Amino acid sequence: MKEEKKNNVALKIAKIVRVSSVPPVMVTILIILLYFLREGIFRSWIDGVVSIMSLAVIPVLAYPISWIIPKLRAKGREGQRNLAFALNPVGYIIAFAYGLISRAGKDLMIIYTAYLLSVIVLLLFNKVLKFRASGHACAVTGPIVIISYYLGMWGIVGGAVVYALILWASLAMKRHTLKEFVFGSLTSATAFFIGVLVFGLI
Repeated sequence: MKEEKKNNVALKIAKIVRVSSVPPVMVTILIILLYFLREGIFRSWIDGVVSIMSLAVIPVLAYPISWIIPKLRAKGREGQRNLAFALNPVGYIIAFAYGLISRAGKDLMIIYTAYLLSVIVLLLFNKVLKFRASGHACAVTGPIVIISYYLGMWGIVGGAVVYALILWASLAMKRHTLKEFVFGSLTSATAFFIGVLVFGLI
């Protein structure tokens, strides 16, 4: 009985961790931290607002839209997932296009490129190759890697703790296998360093 109660508590904690680390939350935290703690990435508040709107708000529209449209609502969580996969590229393309048109700085373009490449690779894995790479892991790892890169040691240490906690939550709730989580993580980490390489050469 005590063991069952303990497991229930652990699952509740895992659920809280999963919900609080959804992609829109993670990217919003990323943008806010970089905006206030690292000068030079955002030229003004406009860059910050556009980043949140395109990288966080547009993708999260999948949830209200899927509730409004009967066919998507009937599909439940799967309908939300499919629409999110469609809206994520839209938001990320808008961010990337804004960066090019407005001549955003190198660092902001690296971030936009990382998100765009990540979603392209995830779509390739999940929709074309039919290999399930964790989108949640991708969305968690991206901000952690970016914060570690720009904010240094405290970002690395804090990011490692957050990553371990979210990995535990995902495995505890059986949302992903370790392999799926690792592949999702490698997707965003690789995308970021490709962005660093590309814009470092320009």
